[in-house]
Amino acid sequence: MSGQYQEQWEKQLSGQPMRNGGFTSDIQSKVRERIRMEERNNKPSRWFRTAAALASIVIVLGGGWLLRDDIGSMLKQKPSGMDGVPAALQNDVLADENATLKVMVGQYDSFTNMQYARPFLLHHPTVTVETAQIPEGKDVTEWVDKEKPDVLRLSLQQYYELAKAGKLKPLDTLIAKDDVDVDAMYEPVIDILRQYGGGQLYGLTPAFQTDAVFINKELFEKNGIPLPHAGMTWDELLDTAARFQGTGTAGLVSSSFGDNPSSLVNEIAQATGLQTDTQNGKQVTIDTPAWADLWTKITNGYKDGWIYRDKGADSESKVESFTPSDPFLKGNAAMVVTSGYYVSQIKSVWKDDQKWITIPVPGDQISSFHLLEIYAVSSTANSEKAAWEMVKFMNGSEFAKRLIGTGMSQTPIRQADAQQKFSEEQVAAFYQNKLELPQDWQSAAEGKPNSNTLIGYAYQDSKPLLEEVIAGTLSVDQALAQLKEKLEQRAQQDELNAQKEQS
Repeated sequence: MSGQYQEQWEKQLSGQPMRNGGFTSDIQSKVRERIRMEERNNKPSRWFRTAAALASIVIVLGGGWLLRDDIGSMLKQKPSGMDGVPAALQNDVLADENATLKVMVGQYDSFTNMQYARPFLLHHPTVTVETAQIPEGKDVTEWVDKEKPDVLRLSLQQYYELAKAGKLKPLDTLIAKDDVDVDAMYEPVIDILRQYGGGQLYGLTPAFQTDAVFINKELFEKNGIPLPHAGMTWDELLDTAARFQGTGTAGLVSSSFGDNPSSLVNEIAQATGLQTDTQNGKQVTIDTPAWADLWTKITNGYKDGWIYRDKGADSESKVESFTPSDPFLKGNAAMVVTSGYYVSQIKSVWKDDQKWITIPVPGDQISSFHLLEIYAVSSTANSEKAAWEMVKFMNGSEFAKRLIGTGMSQTPIRQADAQQKFSEEQVAAFYQNKLELPQDWQSAAEGKPNSNTLIGYAYQDSKPLLEEVIAGTLSVDQALAQLKEKLEQRAQQDELNAQKEQS
């Protein structure tokens, strides 16, 4: 599963370093004492209640990192008899815990900034957070045994390995006890987490990434072409794009990163289940009639102009993304297939929120599916209660607001959270994609794929061959024959290299 869309949008904070869970000991004692005073006195004077609440906020502001949204949430009062206590602290189930949580982080992680740990600590100021960094390439099971973290932030493969090794706490009982609405989360993702957990749920993820078809409604209306709709096959979507032939506008651009025929072929091939090879590369299947049909459609689209081509650049140049020169954003193409990060790019260029919609990408989108992190509780957590509260918080609606605050660099696990900022027709597509694990998913999870192993080579080697077909110097059959030969050579070389490593 590709991680090519993983975003690095978090920014490190400057200012007071975090200690005692992001609060000084003075803050902790004042917060606890204020709560005790409120509990002893049911009718404190209004001026005292207001002063107490504002004093704590001023103290926290002294750290230089409190977000405006956090201030707002803390000031919202609840009719609980604790009018002088910020709402974020009124129902702190960890108030008497004084727990220290050791959290797993990666080499370039920014977990302790305002996007992650600190919002949790605003609600639980008696909790202290420590981080333990896992070295890149380190065996995760050995590392967990040595470091003994309480909360783990895992890739899907790490999640699989630790669940299989019995290193994670099963969550179903905790979920039922606290009425966590897992049914509101995107079902295919939860199903995948259960499959990787051997039938049990050992972790939750706040967000995921898949592709969607972004559509410029104005271009369809201008040219009198019916809008594409959910449930289309790739053949139907390509036929829709072909209706733009002769309009001066392309129906489809292969990628938000530019006009790359290989990218589009790769996207469709994986979504429709075309295999480059079987038996761990021993049999190359790139020259089948299905592959030939796909290559013919795509290369004809470039020749006829309904698939976008930057006519002012050579085949090796790339159209800059994230700027108005992007062919879709500039209005030179009516559709593009890309990830949720693209929402922020659209909003930065187009001021009309009604100009665009999305539909699901045809076929299985498991190849474009990506999880940035899965939150899990270690089976040896010192404070299971505190660890579970952190996992819940990081997968809650309050944290989801931060994910959509920057556009949709990640898609929140609940559609309802995404629709707080975007319309249903703009985000529902991301929750309608087909996501099915391949039959050999277990082998892939263990790093031993036995089919489609040459797909990376096929993507790379097909680029110049597709260009020759578009230019008319090669036929589709000739190009696929050459590609098959190249892939067979690649597979043989990989096998020789593997034998050398074993010896």
